[in-house]
Amino acid sequence: MARACCASMPVPYHLVRCPKDSHREDPMFARPLVAALGAVAVLGVVATPSPVRADDFYADRTVTLLVGFGAGGMYGVYARLMARHLPNHIPGNPTVAVQHMPGQGGAKMANYAYNAAPKDGSYLLELSKDVAVSQKLRPDASKYKADEFSYFGRIYPYSAVLMVWHTAGINTLADARKKEVILASSGKSSHAYMEAKLMEKFGGVKFRIVLGYRGAGDMYKAMEAGEVHARIGAWISLKSVKKDWLDSGQAKVVVQTGLKRAPDLPDTPAILELGRNDEERRMFEFMELGGPVGWGLSAPPGVPSDRKAILEKAMAAMLKDKAFIDEVKKRGAGYQPTSGAEVTAAVEKTLAVPDSLIAKMREVAGF
Repeated sequence: MARACCASMPVPYHLVRCPKDSHREDPMFARPLVAALGAVAVLGVVATPSPVRADDFYADRTVTLLVGFGAGGMYGVYARLMARHLPNHIPGNPTVAVQHMPGQGGAKMANYAYNAAPKDGSYLLELSKDVAVSQKLRPDASKYKADEFSYFGRIYPYSAVLMVWHTAGINTLADARKKEVILASSGKSSHAYMEAKLMEKFGGVKFRIVLGYRGAGDMYKAMEAGEVHARIGAWISLKSVKKDWLDSGQAKVVVQTGLKRAPDLPDTPAILELGRNDEERRMFEFMELGGPVGWGLSAPPGVPSDRKAILEKAMAAMLKDKAFIDEVKKRGAGYQPTSGAEVTAAVEKTLAVPDSLIAKMREVAGF
């Protein structure tokens, strides 16, 4: 039982005496009170939880690796490679579970990662290489700031080709200027959509774009089934995932992206060559700024700095790991790594492109 007397807070009766005519301290009862309060203070210190050390955070933990595209293309290939090898270089050896979140050319996942995903280091990202390009072109659909993600490194840069199924009868750029090309695309935020619109406007290529495909795997199936004629997709994907198409002649490479022709496609026109003047060439060049971002590892904004340091170190170590490199080569995937700092610089370069040029590109695309 407690009563309030000489104080605003109730105190146990046996610890306090409240004489009617005095507030003098009674030493007999003051000593137990001081001791009790001291014990409470000690217990309070003991009960305060200690922050989790960065080295302990990943022990026995499952980390989610979000991927902005389906599992059937190179984003899926590189995600599975990272899931297998990255844990070997993170203290605590966590499990990395791949989760695909396709849609809107990778913007659906980027929006989720920026606005809703946990920011404690338990969620990692394989963002679209066009994360900054999309932000510039479609700011209303891009609910993120590309330069606020943390970039830990890249496995391989991106370059693409316009690949056409052999039954379409479109074997060259000249053919594509005469006959309609039915093109599969994941969405208006994708590089394929914008590059098709530029080729249509400045290169005279005739496209009918079909939107809504979840990733490379679905587009490949649509080409085989005759739903579409073509897709604009990674050259390395065609060479590794669908090498038999190349060997058999089932897929025709009509145009290549990139700022110059690839060494193994010396006779295939580069998209930049379709520009008729400096302004048109700058538009095509802008679409290639996602190439250096490529396939890599990043994290949402707000991850504690000590955990970011662990992840960046782990990525750097994985990129030098012989077991990782050997499996990449075994899968026929590309290997040309670079640091997170280089990827960040590429993102910042993209965001610095003048808005006046972007406005003209948006007009071409019909945004």
